[in-house]
Amino acid sequence: MSGSINGLNLAIGGLAAVVVTPFMPRAMAKIGAAELLALALVIAAAALIAIYAIPSLWLWFPVRFVLSSALNALFVIAEYWISRLANESNRGRYIALYSLCFAGGFGIGPALLQVTGTNGIAPFAAGAVLLLAAIAPVMFARRAAPRIEQAFTTSVVSVVRAAPAAFAAAFVFGAVDAGMAGLIPVYAMRSGYTEAHAALCVTAMALGSIMFQYPIGALADRTSRRHLLALCAATGIVGAALTPLAVQTPYLLYLLLFVWGGLILGIYTIGLMLLGEHFCDADLANANASFVILYSLGLLLGPLGEGVALDAWNPDGLMLSLGLICAVYMGFLLAQRPEEG
Repeated sequence: MSGSINGLNLAIGGLAAVVVTPFMPRAMAKIGAAELLALALVIAAAALIAIYAIPSLWLWFPVRFVLSSALNALFVIAEYWISRLANESNRGRYIALYSLCFAGGFGIGPALLQVTGTNGIAPFAAGAVLLLAAIAPVMFARRAAPRIEQAFTTSVVSVVRAAPAAFAAAFVFGAVDAGMAGLIPVYAMRSGYTEAHAALCVTAMALGSIMFQYPIGALADRTSRRHLLALCAATGIVGAALTPLAVQTPYLLYLLLFVWGGLILGIYTIGLMLLGEHFCDADLANANASFVILYSLGLLLGPLGEGVALDAWNPDGLMLSLGLICAVYMGFLLAQRPEEG
């Protein structure tokens, strides 16, 4: 399929989050964080199997909407839970551990394709089993799950205004993450890689994320988080510029993606830290939901432009679009006053 179709399919995930995520804080308050998390895992597993069972590409789009709605619930609940556990002395390290697990999952998935292959039900079943297995620790810890008891006092617009750098980080990472995880394998295949070796590009990025997140979090507890945000954004510009030079040497490409992927996730990690600085209690739940909405808007809009760029200047247009997104965010950070968050 064309880069545009791949980008459109990825964008459905962003559309699902924009539509469904605003309801997550109230659903958590009514059902309970752990219970809603377990329900979302069941729905995600069922939707993953449905993608295999449905033969039509175009019918995948509504199933992808359901799958992404459930996965976005996982993001909102888990990030609210970890933010409530953390305080200012350990917030960077706690959220970095969360991001490390987040990245580890993305690394394990493509690596499993080396075992399951890319055909048949096996890869879909493996993903569904992992999702269902995650219910056990969720229910084990349900008594420790945070509860939302006070009234909601903030809107999406008001929380975004309170911490613009954090929410811009979510949008930018959504746009860049979609292009890197979803379209860099397409970029690699168009540069001569096999499906399996193209999938290893995602594994390389995820391994870098695992290695870099805790050091980033520990550093963020001791130094300026805004400066770290700017550094992570700068790696997006450099990585996009160097990839066309490295793509003909697979091991060099994997090494570059290891560093680029490791540092670029810092945008999301540090953005979450900034939320904890600005919000608490029910407002924090709304802020986490809004953060996921901005991430998902990036996921919605980023692949559309990146897929078109991939086709228009095949394949290096993808790198140009990724580099431009990071450059614009760098400009945004430089134009802001520190007190603007």
